Amino acid sequence: MSSLFGERLWRSGSEREQTQRLNADFRNGVSSGPPFETEIVDIPLTPSNPGAAAGPLSPRSQRLGYARSICAAVIFVLLLATMVALLLATILRCRREGAAWGCLVPMKAVAEPWGGSSLWPPKKVLSSLAFGSCSAYDVRQQPIWEQGIIPSQPDAWVWLGDMFYADEPPFACSPANINSPMCQCTPTWYRALPFMCLAGNQDNARDKMVAQVQQPGYQAFLRYACPGFDAAASGAAVTVPPGDDLEACPRPVLGVYDDHDYGINNFNRRLPSKHSMKQVFLDALGVPAGSPRRAAQQGIQWAYKLNPGSRQEVDLLLLDERYERAPLPCEARGDWCRNIVLKDSSHRVYAWCQDYLLTGGAAGSDGSCCKADGAIYNVWCKQEGSQGDSLWQVACNASSPQFGQQPVYVTNGSLHASDADFAAQTEERSSFCELLGAPQRRWLEGVLASSRAPVKLIASGSVLFGSSGLGNNSAENSWQGWCSGDDWDCYRPAQLNLLHTLQRHAAATGGCYIVLTGDYHYSDIKVARPGSGANYSAIYDTAAWVTPIYQVMASGMSNSTARPDAPCEGYRREASGLRIDGECGFVKVPAFGMLVFDWDRRQLSMQIRGGEGAGGGKVLQQLTISLDTCQPV
Repeated sequence: MSSLFGERLWRSGSEREQTQRLNADFRNGVSSGPPFETEIVDIPLTPSNPGAAAGPLSPRSQRLGYARSICAAVIFVLLLATMVALLLATILRCRREGAAWGCLVPMKAVAEPWGGSSLWPPKKVLSSLAFGSCSAYDVRQQPIWEQGIIPSQPDAWVWLGDMFYADEPPFACSPANINSPMCQCTPTWYRALPFMCLAGNQDNARDKMVAQVQQPGYQAFLRYACPGFDAAASGAAVTVPPGDDLEACPRPVLGVYDDHDYGINNFNRRLPSKHSMKQVFLDALGVPAGSPRRAAQQGIQWAYKLNPGSRQEVDLLLLDERYERAPLPCEARGDWCRNIVLKDSSHRVYAWCQDYLLTGGAAGSDGSCCKADGAIYNVWCKQEGSQGDSLWQVACNASSPQFGQQPVYVTNGSLHASDADFAAQTEERSSFCELLGAPQRRWLEGVLASSRAPVKLIASGSVLFGSSGLGNNSAENSWQGWCSGDDWDCYRPAQLNLLHTLQRHAAATGGCYIVLTGDYHYSDIKVARPGSGANYSAIYDTAAWVTPIYQVMASGMSNSTARPDAPCEGYRREASGLRIDGECGFVKVPAFGMLVFDWDRRQLSMQIRGGEGAGGGKVLQQLTISLDTCQPV
């Protein structure tokens, strides 16, 4: 018999016969044979007769075998558990590090429908982020980069629009050159004398973009953000590093456009060749050719996760507020056009007002202005009995997740779901005048629902909380009291829907919400608080809010766009109570914004910093909040 453990067997002089007799006797329950002599011998591990028959194992041998089997099974389970743990750890590291170190499951960039979410591994924890907008109308020096931003040592930069002015010539249309072909044109609904004669011109847009990225101060900043980058050494006409590739740019350069770098001042989805124009902006950021942001069917919205997988996680959401934006609602500038502009055929925006109220739109006879807010939200929704209608949530309740999810139209005082065969119904594309568009709103819902970051940064090219959005149009305010003409206040239902969306997700998953914006050519910090009693409470419907919403506006990066001598009047005066430094508490000089995170103390400081000279990098305004309570400290 073959034995691995040296089995003990019986032997005698006539072994086979005695064994057979003993087996028979044992079966009969007796031992009838004569006594026999035996000896116990040890059989070596290698049997002398491998073909011999095996005998029964002793109880001790069986117990020993069971013990060894159990030990082997335990070792196997431990090895298997270790392998599974290593695999899970690798997958988690891949999700954090974006496959930068050879991970098995690459998660560096995950495209989502109608937008994206990108993860990457910071080489260090991001502790500061700078941002700004409105570089310069013309081509000029920009000291802010070397005198303010680089000395402040930000870990990342975010453009908030008007990186370059695609609709204006490379020089100011002054009396000295007013006769230049670039300052002379026949006004149209999107071109105006003298500064906007090149609106919609793709060649001019690219030339202005190239001039901005080649600007010496900005080149110095790119070398700071992307060490090793050298445009001159490349030999190319224009070279831009991939701003969100941390291998090339450990201090990433990110951003969204607003109106001027989208192509035309205050413009919307009607922009001619908008797909081609957005490529120019994405080229300025070094966005790869295969990025979903370049797709024709969507805007440039995107989401970045900074410091992923940690208590220092920050979600940065870049909104596209131009690509699917509806034309300005009729009530925003209708009175102004009727009472002032259309009474003077020489007015510089006479052609625009004609298109806005009379000749634009699908029918060509009722104007291009968006009619949904006036017909539905401001009229039908306020009629008696409307609240019991099955379409009420879709058309009227800006706090509902159903709001704007179905196109509707009003006829003869009744609301109906749109029929795609009727073009006049579907022109609005929604139940209200959109800034984001339904696909981007769904994307935003998804990103916020999945976020567990303690900080959510909303990058908005258009101002969320304006300074003149609480009044009505009247002769006293030149029929322009409703809003500035281009901010979220002009699109009230869309604004309320965004605010309620942020509050709904704040209630569900927590986090502090900070809006980063620009556009106005001055800088300030505002906060809208939950509850009632403030001047803005009723307009923004803050009674049921659960958390403050902060807005940091950084606009005017040179003396071309900033106005150091600007008076505190008109849209610069803040009467709503949102500004932290009072009605006239805004920064006039060239400036930029900065967020500084103190992760040990769990605090965030929102800052406006000076851009030039002795004030370069100096904190001019600041508000610090707790990241645990989202309240000022």
